[in-house]
Amino acid sequence: MANESEPMFGLTREEREQIGRQTNAGFARVERTEAAEGTAGIPTGSIGGELTEDEIRRRVGSGNFESAKNDLQSGSINS
Repeated sequence: MANESEPMFGLTREEREQIGRQTNAGFARVERTEAAEGTAGIPTGSIGGELTEDEIRRRVGSGNFESAKNDLQSGSINS
């Protein structure tokens, strides 16, 4: 049985500290921060071009595409 004070997975203290610093830096990049008034914090531009029916069919599969295309149910009110 391993001693609780020993590092798990053979990591040294320096390696664990480096992993912690990298994790904290990752969280800092995405956490909420104050923004100046009048600036947009959320990108609102286009994220890509329109997909063609052939591209959608390739991504979801022909059967799923046809099923969704010919679905007579109305969409969800909350969509």
